[in-house]
Amino acid sequence: MWWLTWRQHRAELLIGALLLALVAVPVIVTGVAIHHEYQADGIAACVADPAGRGGCPQLVARFVDRHREASNRLIWVAFLPGLAGVFVGAPLLAREFEHGTWRLAFTQTVTRTRWLTAKLAVVGAGSVAAALAFAALFTWWRGPFDAIEGRLRTSAFVVAAPSLCAVTLFAFAVGVFAGALLRRTIPAMGMTLAAFLAVRIPMEEYARPHYRAPLVRITDPVTQPATTGPRSTDWTVATGWVDRSGRVLSSGEEADIIHQVYSDGHAVYGSGTPVERYLVEHGLRHYTEYQPGGRFWSLQAIESAWFVGFAVVLLAGSVWLVRRRTT
Repeated sequence: MWWLTWRQHRAELLIGALLLALVAVPVIVTGVAIHHEYQADGIAACVADPAGRGGCPQLVARFVDRHREASNRLIWVAFLPGLAGVFVGAPLLAREFEHGTWRLAFTQTVTRTRWLTAKLAVVGAGSVAAALAFAALFTWWRGPFDAIEGRLRTSAFVVAAPSLCAVTLFAFAVGVFAGALLRRTIPAMGMTLAAFLAVRIPMEEYARPHYRAPLVRITDPVTQPATTGPRSTDWTVATGWVDRSGRVLSSGEEADIIHQVYSDGHAVYGSGTPVERYLVEHGLRHYTEYQPGGRFWSLQAIESAWFVGFAVVLLAGSVWLVRRRTT
């Protein structure tokens, strides 16, 4: 059974390996250059000891600016697991039902549960293994930027192995469930993509910042400038102003203040600017919610647990659908 499953789905696994190889070449070439520059230009020394030499802030800022566009491009990795769901998970069962080959499988001595378990184990493990390889590659490439900016920002967080593997398993499970439910390959692929995005984006944008309660920092415009705040490796979740009672001002109230201070609609932030003087005069302070960089692994564990849990439920639902199918 295991050998038959491998024969049936080796094309998908080989295509995944080819895709990894194609992506690895430019990533390794650019990564080697970036790592060399990080060491040779003294960026690593500045990160290790910012006060050890003069001009470190400017040196680090220029390094980040030079490579910011390339670093931000890794955001596409957040949708890479969707490929596993659409092109691997969805056809896994839908193709069997669509072509009628499931009847042959169900009339053999192998039980439905064993037949499905073999399929899910071989193809699912292959998908997760590919995700792990991509995670290792991209995490190595981002090493210098993670040391400077931390790993909680989206482009760094999504390429970490726990998150990427868990999300890939989830996408695969969505595809399998869609295939078992719809029994047609193309509709199952469409449903998989829609369901994946419907869960992935809200988890990314709204749930992740609150996996753990953010820490709050309130600073005074006089004694602590607006630039004083969380470390560069921390993740700023929200910023704003609070009044004397500690109430956070709404975006509308902030816009009204900006309009009062600048008639032309432009605002300049920083200690000593008109906005800062307005804050002082009206008893307002800067408000920041942030996740400390040290929470990276706990947030990874929470997100991974959610997606693995979703995957388990979907795979169990797929098994139930297949076991009850009679026609």
